[in-house]
Amino acid sequence: MTIAQHRSGGAATPTTKPDHGRTIRLDIEGMRTIAVGSVLIGHAGVPFMAGGFVGVDVFFVLSGFLITGLLAREVSRTGRVSLANFWARRMKRLLPASATVLAFSALVTYLYLPITQRKDFGGDIVSAALYVVNWRLADRGVDYLAEDVGKSPVQHYWSLAVEEQFYVVWPILMLVIGILAARRWKQGAFVVLGVATVASFAYSVQQTSDSPATAYFVSTTRIWELGLGALLALAAVRVERIPSLLRAIGGWVGIAMILYAVFVFDEATTWPGTNALVPTVGAALMIASGLSTTPFSPQRLLSLAPMVWIGGLSYSIYLWHWPILIAAQAERPDMRLRYVIVLMILSVVPAYLSNRFIENPVRFGSGFKPTGRAIGLGLALTAIGVGVGYLLSASVNVGSDVTKAEPNDAVGAAALLDPARKDVVWSDIKSVDAMRPLATEAVDDRPAFYSDGSGCQVKNGDATPKPCYWGEKDADRKVVIIGDSKIAQWQTALDLIAKDEGFELIQITKSACPFTDASIDRPNRVDCRAWGKAALRDILEMKPDLVIASHRMRDALPEGKTDDKDATQDAMAAGMASYWSTLTQAGIPVTALLDNPAPSTEPVYECVAQNPTNLPACAFDRDRGIAASGAPAALQAAKEVPGVTTIDMTDTICPDGARCSAVIGNVLVYRQGTHVTKSFVDSAQAQLADALYDATDGDFGAKLP
Repeated sequence: MTIAQHRSGGAATPTTKPDHGRTIRLDIEGMRTIAVGSVLIGHAGVPFMAGGFVGVDVFFVLSGFLITGLLAREVSRTGRVSLANFWARRMKRLLPASATVLAFSALVTYLYLPITQRKDFGGDIVSAALYVVNWRLADRGVDYLAEDVGKSPVQHYWSLAVEEQFYVVWPILMLVIGILAARRWKQGAFVVLGVATVASFAYSVQQTSDSPATAYFVSTTRIWELGLGALLALAAVRVERIPSLLRAIGGWVGIAMILYAVFVFDEATTWPGTNALVPTVGAALMIASGLSTTPFSPQRLLSLAPMVWIGGLSYSIYLWHWPILIAAQAERPDMRLRYVIVLMILSVVPAYLSNRFIENPVRFGSGFKPTGRAIGLGLALTAIGVGVGYLLSASVNVGSDVTKAEPNDAVGAAALLDPARKDVVWSDIKSVDAMRPLATEAVDDRPAFYSDGSGCQVKNGDATPKPCYWGEKDADRKVVIIGDSKIAQWQTALDLIAKDEGFELIQITKSACPFTDASIDRPNRVDCRAWGKAALRDILEMKPDLVIASHRMRDALPEGKTDDKDATQDAMAAGMASYWSTLTQAGIPVTALLDNPAPSTEPVYECVAQNPTNLPACAFDRDRGIAASGAPAALQAAKEVPGVTTIDMTDTICPDGARCSAVIGNVLVYRQGTHVTKSFVDSAQAQLADALYDATDGDFGAKLP
């Protein structure tokens, strides 16, 4: 029987239909419509429906239910799971459209997005093709230095990656359980998946609190959502025995829960954690209501022809809408909401064409019916996606007239000490033939400890200070540098100074965390205060001869306040002064290395890449840059603590007075966000040593000739 009929009141309601030899539940297609519609609304930016992102959570529950049901039926028939057949079906279903949209996303990046984004987004495409992009995005979410990376055209593939990772692991477990548990395989599967679901949910709650930037993307915090649907599939026979009226009511409650989440939740809602129970339990209730034809259930609504049609295209719509939106917003950043909504609706067109002419011919055609051939196709499509990503990454310098300057030609800040160049106005220079680093390589021009695995820059989620030692190891004199990446950017020059002057340099830094006894209740800064207190204790035990502090943030929360809108410079300065006073009272001198001016427009290196013959367009106002930096708070704190001195490198970074130049002495000054390139920092060693000498009355550093 392929069409179930509901005969209450004489009406007939189709709830399933045959489709290419399969029997599908029409109400689940309707649920997919709700899910993808929510996602599109959320991405369009409809203000009163900001919780549209919960559509992804609905998809997770549906996927867990459908895939587990498929596997359970196979185990019931054969006692085994054919992994090759299962993965071949998944490849035919998912990869043709996925590879097509990855290629389209590469084209969008190449044509519409900044040149400097190609390397990052090329890597994203490679990760998306391999279905691990969620982990890459999670790592980027806690990387303070990734702040310039825009919205990836394949960012939405993170949810597909979570599902695919589930599809790899769960069939293997089902196979093992089927072999070991034999006739009691269903109970065994229920126990194993139940434990995994509960553990994942507990971990999700903990990570959502401790590390929200990673919790959103990683599989370990999301598996419970697929597990919820999977458990429902395993218990379907028992759930179906629940009185039909109760299941019908549950279905309507489920719809209400999803709508509540869409209308009430927003970007400020902690996610996934416990809040994700609202749409996921709602989705489970909707699925349960349609396990059999039930009077008064939402099946009739969900099975309407338009709902079924959109639901059948939901996978394609989900794939296509996002890169189309990215391209449109890149071309028209100020696009009005009404046009964005129209664009989201129009994404149905490429989705339909993709489904009609790419997906279905592969999925249902006889050409790829043999398992081996289907797997071969899947591997080929994966290779194409990987290749497209690598090609995009490799295209960053294609056609550029600017070459990479040799070290001897890239003098950077040393040019400011050359009497022959004392009258040069660097912000007026139109172009250079060579520079170091190239604008497309600027993000990688940073201290080596970021990529050498040393862990010198403690990341989000870790409140334990990790000292790293530089300069003259085990020397009698010791200098501690502490703060976030803004003090860490000077590590290489300070290391050279330490070696020249014979003192040990001890680095204590944490990504995005200022050294202040003030509350920083913001994403990526959840452990800052605990880390700062621990670092203070460590420094007091070390009894160094000098502490040099610096950081980026301007404001902090006054005691008793929790809203970011209440953050003030006074609170930040007071917190800094508290720690500095503790150190100076213990006989440890403190010097504040003031934060450098902050670019006020687009990332400088992106501007340089786009305007190689018009570099003045990339200069910015110096005074405005200082005001936007962390320097004012540090100066305020220094005035409150007797004996604290300051180092100001502004005249070196912005030597023109009114404007800060993008390139000085053939060296690109800025990399990610407001950070200075390692090449420029190293070139400014002499000026930094001179400033350090003055700040410490000659105890450290060296005077310029």
